[in-house]
Amino acid sequence: MPPKLQTTVIGSFPKPDYVPIRDWFDSAREKGAMDSPAVTRSYSGYVTSDADEVLFVRAAEEVISLQVKSGIDIPTDGEVRRENYIHYHCRHLTGFDFDELEHRVLRDGAYETDLPAIRDIVSHDKVPYGQHDFTASQAVSPKPVKFTLPGPLTIMDTTADCYYNDRARLASDLAATVNREILALVDAGCRHIQVDEPLFAREVDDALAFGLEGIERCFHRVPPEVSRTVHICCGYPHYLDDEAYQKADPSSYHRLAGEMDLLTFDEISIEDAHCCNELGLLEKFAKKRVIFGSVAVARSRIETVEEVAGRLRAALGHIDRDRLVVAPDCGLGMLTRKLAVEKLRVMCEAAEAV
Repeated sequence: MPPKLQTTVIGSFPKPDYVPIRDWFDSAREKGAMDSPAVTRSYSGYVTSDADEVLFVRAAEEVISLQVKSGIDIPTDGEVRRENYIHYHCRHLTGFDFDELEHRVLRDGAYETDLPAIRDIVSHDKVPYGQHDFTASQAVSPKPVKFTLPGPLTIMDTTADCYYNDRARLASDLAATVNREILALVDAGCRHIQVDEPLFAREVDDALAFGLEGIERCFHRVPPEVSRTVHICCGYPHYLDDEAYQKADPSSYHRLAGEMDLLTFDEISIEDAHCCNELGLLEKFAKKRVIFGSVAVARSRIETVEEVAGRLRAALGHIDRDRLVVAPDCGLGMLTRKLAVEKLRVMCEAAEAV
């Protein structure tokens, strides 16, 4: 019997109601759109306490348990501490202003909002946050926890540059901050680390010009025993079941595949459930493991085991079995708890059946 396909998740998970922060997915679940700056402004006045820490650990344990019971081999902590998976990282850096936000139109005009501003040189000279967050989550997990961080281009797309006016230089400085966190995670014992770069799918020219170099810098000096993943999805919509949203063109994967396959990281994570790729794409990743998005994260319809299994079988016609990993398209934070768990259950049953 062939070995079971490995399963993982990408990052976010619906937060328990008792978590003491607002979440950027909250309004999206209610068709309020994820571009609202209200979450950013409310978090800026938030001060953690010992009681909050107890709640965050409780939430991580609960979220990890739900993933593991669904059949996930490599869970995340659901990003339970983060109001926004990009801005959380930026709050630990110098050079960012979260008090006076700047208005910007983003992602090919898909949405506009007020964003934290870069007003000075970006650097990371504070205590890395990842060590504490990972250690607290791993202590309540029966399986190795994957830790996720935003990549340089994606940070640039959800903040307002009022200082550099030099995208390549800014990307390099941001990559150095991500690398500092990653090396601290390695020291803490984390063996599954993921950098999210969905902007690669929208800004292919920038990705090829300096984004790939930024990924290499993010993972600089990370030892080979650590699994290094780069996640590239095509973007969240404004709200659940928003089919009119302008996602990135999935043909971007084909333009990026050859160059990305040459880089030193281990796994490339792509969405497929939403966009249904031409599967010859998988053959362009001759060296990488591919984390294959197998359930949609912004559609309330629950896939069937048979349709997910069928797509996985089709994928295995183009990639070695030991290089295919099964996951959702992206983070599950937009879904309700019930939908997220049911989609993971279907996905894991399909992986088991193939």
